[in-house]
Amino acid sequence: MTRICLPITLLLSLVSLVSLRAEAPPVAGTLPEDYLPALRPLLKEAVERSPTTISASIALAQAEANRYLSASTLWPSVSASGSYMDTSESVGHGTPSRESGSAYSAGISQPIFQWGAYKNQAQIGSLGVKISERQFADAYRSLAVTIREQYMSLVVKKIALRNARFQQKLSEQALATQHARFEAGSVSEAEVQGFSMSVEDNTLAADRAEEDYRYAKRVFTRLVGIEDLPEDQVPLELPHPEYSANLADALLSGFVGEGIETTFQSEVFHMYLEQADKTYSIAKVRLLPKVSAAASYSYSYQNSVSANSVTQVGIKEESVNVGANWTLFDGFATRGAKLSALENRRQYERLRQNYIDTTVDSVTYTRHQLGFAQRAMASAEVHNALIEVQVKRFIEDKALGYASQATIDAGTLNLDATQFNMAYARNTYLNTWTEFVSIAGVDPALANLPPRYVR
Repeated sequence: MTRICLPITLLLSLVSLVSLRAEAPPVAGTLPEDYLPALRPLLKEAVERSPTTISASIALAQAEANRYLSASTLWPSVSASGSYMDTSESVGHGTPSRESGSAYSAGISQPIFQWGAYKNQAQIGSLGVKISERQFADAYRSLAVTIREQYMSLVVKKIALRNARFQQKLSEQALATQHARFEAGSVSEAEVQGFSMSVEDNTLAADRAEEDYRYAKRVFTRLVGIEDLPEDQVPLELPHPEYSANLADALLSGFVGEGIETTFQSEVFHMYLEQADKTYSIAKVRLLPKVSAAASYSYSYQNSVSANSVTQVGIKEESVNVGANWTLFDGFATRGAKLSALENRRQYERLRQNYIDTTVDSVTYTRHQLGFAQRAMASAEVHNALIEVQVKRFIEDKALGYASQATIDAGTLNLDATQFNMAYARNTYLNTWTEFVSIAGVDPALANLPPRYVR
């Protein structure tokens, strides 16, 4: 009894282990849309409105059409025809003769036995639809990464614009002060000119930053497929994202272990291989006899009237036949078709293996970059915290009369720079994390797609 229970227990344990490995660790709450709520509806809208997904949906519709064409041979072919004739004839001044009549017919034909060729052809068409569905999902997966990257880039560019305008404002205030001193005779015109050039330089930099921001915004709206993005939907801050090394390591381990087999591209390669196998099966039976059946019915009626007679004739014809067709030699075309199918399979096997190798390398590299990005983010946040404390002290000193507004402005300008660096570092981290999650195939944004696209 013990010898029987042990293998069963071991089997149940293995099944449980596989189930746990197949279930991806939760990543909800760690992505940019979790920190930037305005991003979430944009990801949903892009499914229907983005030019990228529209192109993918057209390819899917074409695959659906091809599926009908591929499966059409499994259905009987039905035809019908009808005609009516009315003629008259006369010679010289003789009495004319007249003929009239009608005819109609109907027929049906159906392949009976084709060694599975038509069935395999229909299955190739069905696989084509599934391939297009996975390619749509993969296109959206990449699109979701790009949308997040560009949206966070907008936030960073908006911070840069704010900083540039503040720098411009300070230079304009400094120029106004110099003008007042010039009027008082305490500075020369050359010194004023230097401050004036500073205003021009800072204004130019701010104008460039504004155009850069607005252009990036236009590119983003076209990417998503929306008319405009309200300004209040682009914040001036990227919140601090939480980092979990254990979660990242679990994702990497699961993906390298079994997860790569469930990615959209991996499934596409499996379907290509299946299509190649079915194409080979079709090629193998090209020189075998094939059986089909047909049935037809026709009826014609003819009425002839002349000076001496009237003739009426009705003809009905029914036929049923079963026939076989056997191509004995096709000039080695069958051999070529089989070799082509085998080589296609070899090519897809090679492409699939190359995809696995490069993707494993990519996800491993991205995991390392994620650690670097987290360290850079932590350093930028420390620098920003130190400057915040310094600016706060300047404000307190001014209240006590120990510091001027110029000191506070200089500190604020420095704080703006560290806030930009911190936002840039957070942006880099979130971009790396998003790419890592996407490659690992556990992006929550895929829930925006119809279930059949991802199963």
